[in-house]
Amino acid sequence: MSNFSSNEIDDLRFLSENVGVAVSADQAVQLLYLNKLLLKWGKRFNLVSTNTLSDSIIRHIVDSLSVAPYLDQQSFVDPVYKKIYSVLDVGSGAGFPVLPLAIVHPYLSFASVETNGKKARFQSQVVLELALANVTVMQQRIEQVSLKAVNVTSRAFTAPEKFLDLCAEKCVPGGRAIVMLGAAAAMPESAIAPWKKPTLERLDVPGEIAERHVAVCIRGTLEP
Repeated sequence: MSNFSSNEIDDLRFLSENVGVAVSADQAVQLLYLNKLLLKWGKRFNLVSTNTLSDSIIRHIVDSLSVAPYLDQQSFVDPVYKKIYSVLDVGSGAGFPVLPLAIVHPYLSFASVETNGKKARFQSQVVLELALANVTVMQQRIEQVSLKAVNVTSRAFTAPEKFLDLCAEKCVPGGRAIVMLGAAAAMPESAIAPWKKPTLERLDVPGEIAERHVAVCIRGTLEP
């Protein structure tokens, strides 16, 4: 893995602390290496919007980490789904927020669902190079995936209402849907069964000019 300067490591740790995440020096190196791979392959394979590559540390790494404090970290046991993932990230693209979250939470399990072959292969390469044993990458549609998770996340997958509808059966009762948003108006104010009324909070991502919010919905205990 490439060497990074102490300033680069310290800067990333400082930015992470500003979004409520304590990052070790080793984790900072992993995050920086993820960013290096994104810069290397992002434009060539259209992994993310090219106008975000110049400040990718903020726009992709730190922005992803900003939702880490909202994750429910408890464990569930299910007699049918033997393994309950900690986090299911839907439409994860090049791996955001799932890969940064997996780096800072090595003891949680993550499933990443992405239909685009190039983006899924990029994620798999990152998982291989960073030895992220806690990440499973699935090149599938969410409708084809049969699993359960404590948290389901979305950064730029689809409209919030559609995301909540598609993921209701993937989330354990009492689990969370964590939806990353730009404008607050994008999230409906009322409850969408079986989800309870969402809690909406502004995200303060250092260096990010665009408006950022997170909506957290708790799944009801009754089946839809």
